[in-house]
Amino acid sequence: MRFITLAAALLAPMAAMAVSKPVVEDDGAINTMASKKGQLYVKLNSASKLTDKDLFGKSDPFIEMWLEKAYKHRSKDTKGLNPIFNETFCFYVRSGQNKLYVRAVDKDTFSNDKIGDTTINLDQVFNSGNVGPQDYKLPKWLGFSDNGSVNMQMQFVEDTSS
Repeated sequence: MRFITLAAALLAPMAAMAVSKPVVEDDGAINTMASKKGQLYVKLNSASKLTDKDLFGKSDPFIEMWLEKAYKHRSKDTKGLNPIFNETFCFYVRSGQNKLYVRAVDKDTFSNDKIGDTTINLDQVFNSGNVGPQDYKLPKWLGFSDNGSVNMQMQFVEDTSS
């Protein structure tokens, strides 16, 4: 019984922090993006100069995207290192979600190979409502070079109900 009481006492401050409130940045500005919610539409246009992870045969990459790992969107499989996708995905953004995670993967028979990944801050699309086609690099370790890039555009439709 003591463990449950102790756990509740430790978790109570964390639960209070989970309530969506404006975040004060280092420069004193208030970031209200943490409280945005609505639909995020991501059009995955293409990828370019992807690193070849296959020793034999041709690369067959696909792209995974998520706001939280429990719910991922996945593109169709393609061929080559400069694939065209032309696919649109819809995410429901909850308060506090302000990053889109993107990973390029090479499909293999036994085990898929990660080509690269990136994290996209969504503040720009939250502020403007849309971001036109843009390349997002898939950095290599330490970010000195990259494993190619993905080209995407985004639109955000804020849910103003409640």
